[in-house]
Amino acid sequence: MRLLRTLRDLEDLERSCTEDGHSSTIDAVRVDVRGQFVRKRKLSKGLIFGDIKLDDGELLEVMIRSHEGGLTIDEIKHIDWKVHLGDKVTSQGFVSKKEPHGFLFALRSITVTESWSEAHPGINFDHKLDPERNGDASSHMESAAAVKGSLALAPSSQAKATQKYTNIVTINGFNACKYYFSGPGGINCLRSTQCHFWHGEPEDFDKNKRLWLEKRLAQRRAASHIDGDDTDPHSKLLKAQRGRMFCDWLVEMVGEARLAGGTGVIDVAGGKGDIPIQLWNRRGIPTTLIDPRSMKLSKVNRKIVAKANSEQGQGSGMCPQLMSYLDDTTIAAHPELFANCSMLLGMHPDEATEVIVDTALARRKPFAIVPCCVMSRQFPDRKCADGTPVATYEALVTYLKEKDSRIQTAFLPFSGRNQVLYLFDY
Repeated sequence: MRLLRTLRDLEDLERSCTEDGHSSTIDAVRVDVRGQFVRKRKLSKGLIFGDIKLDDGELLEVMIRSHEGGLTIDEIKHIDWKVHLGDKVTSQGFVSKKEPHGFLFALRSITVTESWSEAHPGINFDHKLDPERNGDASSHMESAAAVKGSLALAPSSQAKATQKYTNIVTINGFNACKYYFSGPGGINCLRSTQCHFWHGEPEDFDKNKRLWLEKRLAQRRAASHIDGDDTDPHSKLLKAQRGRMFCDWLVEMVGEARLAGGTGVIDVAGGKGDIPIQLWNRRGIPTTLIDPRSMKLSKVNRKIVAKANSEQGQGSGMCPQLMSYLDDTTIAAHPELFANCSMLLGMHPDEATEVIVDTALARRKPFAIVPCCVMSRQFPDRKCADGTPVATYEALVTYLKEKDSRIQTAFLPFSGRNQVLYLFDY
């Protein structure tokens, strides 16, 4: 199997194919490729494009696609999880010549030979900077120039394409490049003038970027819409208001007196402090936060705490916090807190979502959660009653509701994942 490490290796391979008379160009030749993974563009669960930087700095376009007899969706998901930007890799697959020039590498397997995070702890990978040169300005310019002049890149060919991609913005009928319009002056697009997607004229950048942002926002609102949510997406408030709206809804549903009963409310994985601020500092409802992270307040929340402190009444100071996870050890260490709490809450609690529900059901405690991230990588074995893997938001909601037929749902008027799963009475 041919090993490719530079653009010269690709050119030599193309020359050998034509000289042997087997083909006039490279067509699905099996090769090994070594280099650094510098870009990933996920178009769907079964299709990822990217770039591998070869040893000479040239970029080879990579396609990771599921198809019969090739990679499966699960295998692509595993590759997406395993390979991170900046990682040095050895990969196997098939390389083909693109017309009129450029190459495409159809990846079949990949091994990380050096992890970026382990080799550069605490440093985020930036394809525009060369860490060997300490990221100085001159190396930045040289790197950018090398990218723009890359002969391994195919020319712009997808900008006028009519094919549909997942979550891509179109402008004037063109597939717009999200990297180009997401940064100042288009600097985030590694492929520059060789990009497959539309950039528009440089003098129209500001106008096109405003249009791209408007369409992207509308697209995200539509994508986050959940079946059963009758709220107009354009009337929803910003995500920054979700803690307040969640607590307003709780008070409306059960009342402050019930929430304040016993040892009060337990908020799980709410490290930003939104729920404690709204319940304890604004309303004086006893609240305990369980989160291994220190509470990190926003500017608005710091003002609310300062006001509560100045009034020296119920709700002054910070609520108690257990710097731990919600698990059997924490529950055993605080039996009175859990035996007498009024409710367990979770606003986008991520990994803690299921354990909140399980803890509440096991102790017949009221709960309300707003699920968000599915975390299928951390919990690969979760399945719904019909055997469906919990790999989507919809499957996660179904999976949680199947734990008890009395669990109900409601929707809050903010953007993003806004569905509440709750059970107040047993």
